[in-house]
Amino acid sequence: MRTNVRSEAETLEGRILAAAARLFGRDGFHGTGMRRIAAEAGVSIGALYHYFSSKEEVFLAALRAEYELWLSEARRLWEAGSPARDVLREVVELHFASLAQGEERGLLVGRAWHGEVPGLRKALLELRDRYAQAVAQLLAQGMERGEIRRAHPLLTAYALLGLIESVTARAVGEDRVAKEVRREGPREVAELAWRALRPEEDRG
Repeated sequence: MRTNVRSEAETLEGRILAAAARLFGRDGFHGTGMRRIAAEAGVSIGALYHYFSSKEEVFLAALRAEYELWLSEARRLWEAGSPARDVLREVVELHFASLAQGEERGLLVGRAWHGEVPGLRKALLELRDRYAQAVAQLLAQGMERGEIRRAHPLLTAYALLGLIESVTARAVGEDRVAKEVRREGPREVAELAWRALRPEEDRG
């Protein structure tokens, strides 16, 4: 019984975060309110406040869920023995997949680093620090296996995240450049990242 209750709660929270990611991605932080999130998720406003005390908390939780999705996929591929280049390509493409498909939630990360929520900058930086450290661990494993060139894992992780975040930030909007970034971003960023990370013997 307790398992069923927990499963139902996790499903409800997941619906809320998915709805929040869509709204924040489409309309931005300031264009999204708690009542709209509740309506989009199909829950009462009381249920929403049961899980999250503020819009800021929902925003950070939705962003954290996106980061965890990417990280869990990278770990899954790595543990399955996929080559480093394939893991990198898959994870970068996952970052951009919803952008390329025109899904609003794909713009959430770009919004987060677009400077429109200055009051959350410290919390956003802390979240990115945790994610970068986890990415650095995977990069270090790749270096040990000889599949990624030797470098400082954490600095390399920040460089990779910076590349992805700067490109996704420019994908916010409906101008010509934003549309082009959403269309070409996955392939181009994956290729740029691999050129920087590939072993020295593969650079000939």
